[in-house]
Amino acid sequence: MDTSDRVRLGGTIGVASACLGLVLTLAVRGDGPLPGEVGLSRWAHDKTPGFLDPVAGLLDALLTDLAAPAMFVVLLALVWRAWGRYPAAVLAVAGAATGLTRVADLVQRPRPTPSLRWTDYSFGSGGYPSGHAIFVVLVFGTLALLARRHLPGPAGRRLAGACWALVVLACWLRISRLEHWPADVLGGILLAIPALLAVAWLEPRIPGRLADQRRFSLLSRVLGV
Repeated sequence: MDTSDRVRLGGTIGVASACLGLVLTLAVRGDGPLPGEVGLSRWAHDKTPGFLDPVAGLLDALLTDLAAPAMFVVLLALVWRAWGRYPAAVLAVAGAATGLTRVADLVQRPRPTPSLRWTDYSFGSGGYPSGHAIFVVLVFGTLALLARRHLPGPAGRRLAGACWALVVLACWLRISRLEHWPADVLGGILLAIPALLAVAWLEPRIPGRLADQRRFSLLSRVLGV
């Protein structure tokens, strides 16, 4: 698949994801879980191996509102040291986009209770979309993209694979630990994918655009491109 085909495929996936995210956002505005959400949540809770509980606890601790910014700063410093200022700036932009989920929930949707009952919504403790899902898709998805570009060979593939595995695990554990309804997590993924694809499209193109414009020479030096 050549570059133009990959761009068209990425654009198609991005548009489809955004449309599905919009449809899901409208669908979850009702009073009560969607059909199948209770059963899926109970199944995920019962079937998830117990040895993942410490992993889930660690992820919860790292992705709280207080710890996530500190962890993100550490990741930025590591990327800067390993690959330079420009990859760190790309990761910073991706991470900044996740901050939009902290402003307000798109839908006033309560989280599930341990008994999977539907309760009243309280501001600040919702709901939809899952902020954890958006954070891991955008931040660790961007890390995976940067690893494949700046760390060639098996090492880059292994690091990218580890990032994607962490994304899948974190999203799954939000459901299995009854922290979110499945639609909350799916909505976070669908809404984050277009932003991640935009990062993937812009990241290799920005250095060339900056180099072609003399008025951006200072910015080019600052970013190290």
